[in-house]
Amino acid sequence: MRFCYLLRYAPTQTETFVYREAQGLIDAGHRVRAVSWEAREPGDELPDWELRHPPGRAALLPLVLRARGCWLAGHQRPKRVMQGLWFADQLHPDEVVHAHFAGEAAEWARQAWLERGIPYGLTVHAVDLFKPRPSLGALVRDARVLLTVTHHNAELLRQRFGVQAQVLPCGAPELPLSPLEGPVLSVARDVPKKGLDLLRRACATLGEPLRLVGAEGPRPSSEVREALASSRLFALPCREAPDGDRDGLPVALMEAMAAGLPVITTTLPGLEELVDESVGWLVPPDDEQALVEALREALADPEEARARGLRGRARVQRDFSVRTQVQHFLAAWS
Repeated sequence: MRFCYLLRYAPTQTETFVYREAQGLIDAGHRVRAVSWEAREPGDELPDWELRHPPGRAALLPLVLRARGCWLAGHQRPKRVMQGLWFADQLHPDEVVHAHFAGEAAEWARQAWLERGIPYGLTVHAVDLFKPRPSLGALVRDARVLLTVTHHNAELLRQRFGVQAQVLPCGAPELPLSPLEGPVLSVARDVPKKGLDLLRRACATLGEPLRLVGAEGPRPSSEVREALASSRLFALPCREAPDGDRDGLPVALMEAMAAGLPVITTTLPGLEELVDESVGWLVPPDDEQALVEALREALADPEEARARGLRGRARVQRDFSVRTQVQHFLAAWS
């Protein structure tokens, strides 16, 4: 098949789950390219694809009249609408389009379907579902392939829009087994839904060192891997933010488990599809004292921490690998 990934930003450091999926398709013999609105960061783990960005305003002027009455004009500003029409025009008739996140890029994909009948697929993650754009219903109803990362998300999509989404979590790569030495680790942006404020206070209460990677901005995969290999425990106390934003199934948790780290996270719906008490510790969201106790228990019993970490590693290798992600992605499109 011929796939065109449509992204808001590429390259960027934060969407390795897209790059790994795309490289898996390429390795399986499929033709893959990408179009993104613009670049944000250098990015790493980039696939061997052709990457294009839309042209500037001058090249788009012939599309002005056509842009005024199209569906996309009700959702984006004029320059972006014309770029979306450019995108539709340059697609190959045999391509299919896939967008991660039901956001602005996915609106381009739907416009291309309206213009030319080229099918599009969509992977719904978290912010796009919990802080949705007005177009979300149209996007998910018209997608040829509708994927989402948790069963919890799939049920919400069914209830809200009457659609059946296939559950396909993003996968983690194979990683070396951590010796479980070093500080407590978290890999996350410092935004309310990640709960890093709780984690800082909990570690301070216990007098335990804490390493935060990515709190001030995206970091290269090499730095994340080094941190996973030199930490004894991974914690991500996810919560629902005041604005409704929340996580779906964080890839950072999968990567920690792939490295054999015991993990601590919360009972926020969806997370239990990856983490349970056999592979880590679960605490209620926003319960700082429960987080302190889970940290205390995990750090006080290295043998139990290692056992849970090994079971988590086996779970990721079996059910949440990049290989599994690519296989199921192709099955959804076949």
